[in-house]
Amino acid sequence: MPDIRLLNAQNSHSEAPVKISSIKAGRTWNIRISPSVDRSKNPIRETLASITANAPSTSKVPINLGLGDPTHYPLHPPPAAAIAAVECAVSGGRANGYLNGVGSMEARQAVVDYHKRWDGVDYDASDIVLTHGVGQALDLLFSVMIPPASVERANILVPRPGFAQYTALLADLDAEIRYYDCIEENDWEVDLDMVDQLCDEDTRAIILTNPSNPCGSNYSREVLKDLLKVAERHKVPIIADEIYGHMTWSSPFTPLASLSKSVPIITLSGLSKRFLVPGWRFGWAALHDPLGVAADVKRGMAVWGNRFMGPNSIIQAALPTILATESEWFDEVIYKIETLAKIVYQGLSDTPGLSTTFPSGAMYCFAKISRDAFPDLEDDVAFATALYNEEAVFVLPGICFGMPGYFRIVLATPSDVMTDVVERVQGFCDRHYRL
Repeated sequence: MPDIRLLNAQNSHSEAPVKISSIKAGRTWNIRISPSVDRSKNPIRETLASITANAPSTSKVPINLGLGDPTHYPLHPPPAAAIAAVECAVSGGRANGYLNGVGSMEARQAVVDYHKRWDGVDYDASDIVLTHGVGQALDLLFSVMIPPASVERANILVPRPGFAQYTALLADLDAEIRYYDCIEENDWEVDLDMVDQLCDEDTRAIILTNPSNPCGSNYSREVLKDLLKVAERHKVPIIADEIYGHMTWSSPFTPLASLSKSVPIITLSGLSKRFLVPGWRFGWAALHDPLGVAADVKRGMAVWGNRFMGPNSIIQAALPTILATESEWFDEVIYKIETLAKIVYQGLSDTPGLSTTFPSGAMYCFAKISRDAFPDLEDDVAFATALYNEEAVFVLPGICFGMPGYFRIVLATPSDVMTDVVERVQGFCDRHYRL
């Protein structure tokens, strides 16, 4: 038994007594938070809350086309085999423990097999880090690739319009965010000259979103090759956000890593969109490094992956079955999204004051609001707010994606619901349109 007197004596040397008298009378609480909290707000959630704060003035049933959640209505049931595999993992009782922080070997090998099957790209299991959705994969990569400002300057290239979470995750890091434009007249493909001009010796990565959120575009093979030439010239890796990979209909999807023979490509993907299970929160990062020049990034990914215990063990156990889903199931989903794309494109094209390009990928349509057509609606936020108030249709204004003057529609409802949406939008625009 330890000597209590000895322990007390030791504690008396290591912990100085609190001098109550030294605390100023009347002192108030001063609990502070980092300024990065406000910088890191998700504009999509903030805008949703502000527009829907008050109930619509109409009795029509509200239709939410703001969040990219394919389960809201739902669009299509998840793969039956995936559900069965999760049930088996739960009932089997052998998938409840901690796993390697970067993911189990079996789950990572399933990702390797998946990308070989669909992308034609060879990975090793050591190139894969499993994450809590693509959001955590982005956070992991930014933390690994962006140094403190006290060490080195850094910048990162981000698309505009682009996914709002990029800037939210970068807000508390010491990186300059440089936006490159996507050109509407070219089906929202990358402005290659702008990317070329923005890159310099401090550029840590170029982010590419393909298929695009919010634009619904699917980049051509030629443009992707030209982007690789720019990255090769500047010796900059590319973070390829391909969470909507293979969700295309007008033309095949081209995985960026399948084209690169030199530029390191870190592909981000997961289950949320293509497999229609966003709430399962499961994604991954896969490093394609043809010349072996990104070994430090690979090591950093593993270190950061092991800061936590990886994504949940149940989905990891079921992953080999989930990723082996037959192509026919995906065909059914794509057919439904393409049908919605046609309904929305035709409807908006026939609406005075609105225009859009035909969406060819992901699950979005990005529409332009004519600046002079609606003089009583000062901007895209006012447009979206009034549309919700009068027609109970919620869409996200373009400012959420760095592109004011537009709004995004999610293509993830039954066809009859989308037909109703188009009719409501047309009625709304007819009332507010001025020549």
